[in-house]
Amino acid sequence: MKIVFICVLLAIVVVMVLLFTPLGERPLSALFRVGDFETVDFEDLQLTDEPNQFLVCPPDLCEGHAESPVFDMPVEKLRERWRNVIAAQPRVEVLTENDQQIDCVQQSARFRFPDIVTVRFVSVSPLQSTLAIYSRSVYGKSDFGVNRERIESWLSALGGGT
Repeated sequence: MKIVFICVLLAIVVVMVLLFTPLGERPLSALFRVGDFETVDFEDLQLTDEPNQFLVCPPDLCEGHAESPVFDMPVEKLRERWRNVIAAQPRVEVLTENDQQIDCVQQSARFRFPDIVTVRFVSVSPLQSTLAIYSRSVYGKSDFGVNRERIESWLSALGGGT
């Protein structure tokens, strides 16, 4: 009986270390990897019925959950501000980047579940721009609204929408 108690206690300690200390970051991140992901083509993007995704998009590009704001700045300035917003976020890593699109991953604080966020920058005019943002969970069917909250928070941090 003592050995069972010691094993259970040891298991609890290991779980606590993994979940509540920086020592747990690496094992959990390794366990919940992003893996291969498909490049998002916003023009052909079809949302699934799963609640673990959120899409904000200009109406002439795709149909999302919400319409993207228009920003009173050139597309290059919007891309620069976006980079600053994601650089200020915890546990975010840029996966791929080109002139039009950035893919990044943000891991949840406790379990390090990865969510992929893809943003595409769209020029409306020389002095205005907008973007499409698609945030989705890699694991699970529900995200408890995290993807929507992330996009709304990051859009708020961008500011300047009209």
